Amino acid sequence: MIKNKKKKEKQKAHILKNTAFMLGSAFKCAPLSLLIIYISYITENVYYSVVINVMFLETALSIIEGNGTFKEFAIRMILIVVGKLLIDLLAYIDVYTVRIKFEIKCESYLNNLIFKKAQEVELGCYEDPDFFDKYNRATWVVDKGGFKRIIEGSAWTIGSLVSFVLLVNYLISIDPFLLVFILCPVIVIALRIKKNEVELEKDKEMTPYERQKDYIRRTILLKDFAKEIKTTDIFTVVKRRFQTAIDNNIGVIKEYGWRVALLEVVSDFFGEIIPVAGGFGYGCYRLIVLQNLPISEFSVLISAITTARNKLNHLAHYFAMQQKHCLWVQNMREFLEYEPKIQGGNRIPEDFESLEFKNVSFRYKEKDNDTLENISFTVKKGETVAVVGHNGAGKTTLSKLIMRLYDVTEGEILYNGVNIKEYDLIKYREKFASVFQDYRIFAMTVAENVLVEEVTEENAALARKALEMGGVYDKIDTLPQKENTILTREFDDEGALLSGGQAQKVTISRLFARNFDIAVLDEPSSALDPVAESKMYDSLMEGTKGKTVLYISHRLSSATRSDKILVFAGGKLIESGTHEELMQANGEYCEMFTLQASGYKEEAVYE
Repeated sequence: MIKNKKKKEKQKAHILKNTAFMLGSAFKCAPLSLLIIYISYITENVYYSVVINVMFLETALSIIEGNGTFKEFAIRMILIVVGKLLIDLLAYIDVYTVRIKFEIKCESYLNNLIFKKAQEVELGCYEDPDFFDKYNRATWVVDKGGFKRIIEGSAWTIGSLVSFVLLVNYLISIDPFLLVFILCPVIVIALRIKKNEVELEKDKEMTPYERQKDYIRRTILLKDFAKEIKTTDIFTVVKRRFQTAIDNNIGVIKEYGWRVALLEVVSDFFGEIIPVAGGFGYGCYRLIVLQNLPISEFSVLISAITTARNKLNHLAHYFAMQQKHCLWVQNMREFLEYEPKIQGGNRIPEDFESLEFKNVSFRYKEKDNDTLENISFTVKKGETVAVVGHNGAGKTTLSKLIMRLYDVTEGEILYNGVNIKEYDLIKYREKFASVFQDYRIFAMTVAENVLVEEVTEENAALARKALEMGGVYDKIDTLPQKENTILTREFDDEGALLSGGQAQKVTISRLFARNFDIAVLDEPSSALDPVAESKMYDSLMEGTKGKTVLYISHRLSSATRSDKILVFAGGKLIESGTHEELMQANGEYCEMFTLQASGYKEEAVYE
């Protein structure tokens, strides 16, 4: 009981805090627009609920009963018409000018907050389903118009509350006993809140299945998966998974649907039947039996009760909806308030001299085994180091630790003898140029893909030079707009589609467009044939003279060109030395190199 009470108090606090957060955000974006929206909703509510349904009706019926003059009626009618014109004018200004700009500004503001936080969180967050679900729910505030609904809902709630208070004040002036029928729908608010809690539980249970459906819808439409889908039977598996997600959602709806329906029925009873039937019956009793209620007051009384009932129901509805939307905002706030586990220090890294792994172990989750175990080695300025090993040896994890995409579980990594955790994170990463094996091409121009920043007159030439050094400019030069050509056809039907090897060369070109101290290349030649691979390494050797380079690969083309070779197997560093030393040792490296070399020879004979 105490637990449920605390939970409800916490939810109420969340509603207030989240509404305040959204209003504060809106005020930062467009304070004048926010004020106009509130004035528009409040005046419209009061005008139709009180002026039209009560004051106008009361005036008209008084004229009929001979209790007023036509002049009084005409004056009130003129005021009502002028009021209507002013309210409509304000509404048109609000809807067609203010609100459109307001929504765009607010959505942009929220998206920027979400994008900034998405950039700050560590890579592990994207591999955590719970966190990813929270991130998806955070975007609902923008994608599903939650921001707009909260602002409009709060404005409409205040307008309805003002109208309701005025109507109640009028009814009390006629007969205080009428409050019994008017306040009965207050129960509806509690019922709506309960219904909303049930629907929230339902939405949370459906989130993983909705994410599965979204993934499948995207997969079917993405070019990256098109060949496999068309040439294999994987579509049957995908379709079955999609249907399973739908069936799971149906199961969730069945589980919660009857509770929602019951709460809705009881809400309607207290919100619709009791106020109207009770108020109407009591009015008839005074009119017919007691004969102490004029017909004009009876008619206005019924109109006021009906309007007050509607306003109270609206308040219950908007309060419940506000609660639901605010829970969306709660997800967004929790996402925005998340403190990344990988935090930078205050030190600014100096020019690179050495990088040392000192008894480093790493595991992705507490329950997992170590991916890297007790790794120690040093890379010195100007060295070219090859990190080799079979797939799954932990090589890619090594690159992620160097870039501080993850932090070590045990041990430490030292940059110039200082733990990398002490350095400013952005400044530290600026010392590196990296090419990852799961490279990505953006739906932007070739130059933007190379520079990975805005293209200007000053850096445009740098993009061309980088493409030349990356060995792909000959291809880019044949495109309609050369390096200004859009890549992919995501947004442009005339966009260029590059082969896997060409795309990888574009990502390698990013390396030559940066001023770096140390390069970390993770499988940089995975999409290249042996000839292109050899040319790429020639370019890399030329372009990285005097620089420190780490080649991470299961292919040993880079090893013979390196000053030092680190051999990994099963997450451990098992051998290190030069190519000649390791070949003489006749160990794991010698076996790998011999097998790969024989494969190349057989391939050459076959050709």
